[in-house]
Amino acid sequence: MDQMQALFASVSNDGTTDAARVHARLSESGISSDDFRLQTTINRLAELGDRSIDLETFGALVGPELMMVKRALMRQLIIPDWVDFCCDIQTIYNNIAGDHSGANADYIPILRDADPEKWGVAICTVDGQRMAIGDVEIYHSIQSVSKPLTYAYALAREGAEYTHQFVGAEPSGRPFNALDLMPDMRPFNPCVNAGAIMTAGIVASGWPDKSARDITQEIMNLWSDLCGGLGSVHFSEETMLSERETAHNNFAIAYLLQGRKGLPRDVDLHKMLDLYLSCCSIEMTAKMLSVAAATLANGGVCPITGKEVLSTDVVKKTLSVMQAAGMYDNAGVFTLEVGLPAKSGVAGAVMVVVPNLMGFATFSPRLDPYGNSVRGVAFCRQLVDRFTFHVYDNLSGGHTGCKRDPRASQHQRKQRDLSDLSWAVSHGDRYATKVRDLMLACMIDITLADGDIEASELATMADTCAEIMGERPDPEDLRATAAARQHRSEALGTQGKTPFEELVAQLGEERSQLDDNGREIILEAAFRVACADGMIEAEEDLKLRALAEALGISTGVLELEIGRFQRQVASSRMAGS
Repeated sequence: MDQMQALFASVSNDGTTDAARVHARLSESGISSDDFRLQTTINRLAELGDRSIDLETFGALVGPELMMVKRALMRQLIIPDWVDFCCDIQTIYNNIAGDHSGANADYIPILRDADPEKWGVAICTVDGQRMAIGDVEIYHSIQSVSKPLTYAYALAREGAEYTHQFVGAEPSGRPFNALDLMPDMRPFNPCVNAGAIMTAGIVASGWPDKSARDITQEIMNLWSDLCGGLGSVHFSEETMLSERETAHNNFAIAYLLQGRKGLPRDVDLHKMLDLYLSCCSIEMTAKMLSVAAATLANGGVCPITGKEVLSTDVVKKTLSVMQAAGMYDNAGVFTLEVGLPAKSGVAGAVMVVVPNLMGFATFSPRLDPYGNSVRGVAFCRQLVDRFTFHVYDNLSGGHTGCKRDPRASQHQRKQRDLSDLSWAVSHGDRYATKVRDLMLACMIDITLADGDIEASELATMADTCAEIMGERPDPEDLRATAAARQHRSEALGTQGKTPFEELVAQLGEERSQLDDNGREIILEAAFRVACADGMIEAEEDLKLRALAEALGISTGVLELEIGRFQRQVASSRMAGS
């Protein structure tokens, strides 16, 4: 079968397909119908309507955009298992939705009166795969999310040397509105108010003949390019006027900058402040911000338009500043726990960049004491607890807690790991044999979780052993082994440790010698047995969690596996109804 036939087979049945089926497969890959790279294909599909499509017609249809069609249909985009990934994101989103802690910013009415229960998450990968959940179409002022991009604008227009004469790149460790300056009288960085005001001065000084509002439009144009024109970038006059009326501390900062360091090109102080406040009053949606973040993740090239918006050098400096100071005076803790460049705003937005993979944005107005969105930060923490997104996860030496790497197909990886282990066991490898023995013990203890030794569980154990050892043991032999272990556990009564307690202790001792693949195979085997009868009983769930903890596997990762199993069960029931 040549490549075109294989591509056609991925969307066809009995030698034909249709536009609806092709559209569905493209959607499953994460590619939207408005993607600029597939416009010829999309238009031709529309012309065909509901007519059947054979191999020859299909080849002519996709020919002009064949490489992109192939990447989408053959799961070769940056996140190949897109549907599973979206379901995992939905799980995290639902986990966070019940958190009602924190409170809206209240220093101006428009922020105080915003609906505190709004909650949205939007994602865009560097390949243009997009998803959005919840309140992602609500326009809100971007506030401090504007700061790193105003800095990027200054770098692009004025250069790094001139820009850094007036603003530093050091984390301050101080509240964002503090009046502190570095010893050389520069603001610490562009993400604190002093640095953002000075950055606005740098930009304003380069446009002596333009008003602050006209310059703001230039920066709004930058934002529009960053988000690929996904929506119209708005400006809130109400926010701007309220910000100006309450800007007493910012005026104090501006006068301090003028008196200590001096302003760039002696720019008018009021023009500088108006530009700063106007940038905070720009309005966008979470969906738009996610594409802007993806543009930064993609080195300055917008994934949904292909346009280079910023140079890679400017993006590197911008992300470095976001990493060091983007989350106000909690930036250090955020870097420690999340490890990603991010910027928050007091209207409730958090814009986050996963370099070379994706950008995402969250929106929820309730803030923590640092001024960061409670739900937004919680989402980031749960995300990196489940996926290898932390900047230093690649230094883990194979011990990430079995976090997922969405860049790789989980199904293909698991099959490869099982094949490698089976091969190694057949040659007597000590490590592989240890994994096999621990796996078998865990499966048996899950079988005994509810006190019964069920035929479906024995069959699953036998099948799993066959994958690992290359031969399928007799289920009755497994039943005898399980029964002996059960008898030993019952005989202990309240004296000593049960076999399961001994197993948990052994796993705790052995886990430093087990890499992620070995630990995941052990838990995967136990998980299969727990799911053998179509549901996970309460006792099985408790034992799975105990095994995961002993193996050092994140609870969040186990929850993702449980969620995937529940989706499979629901899908099977729907197919059978």
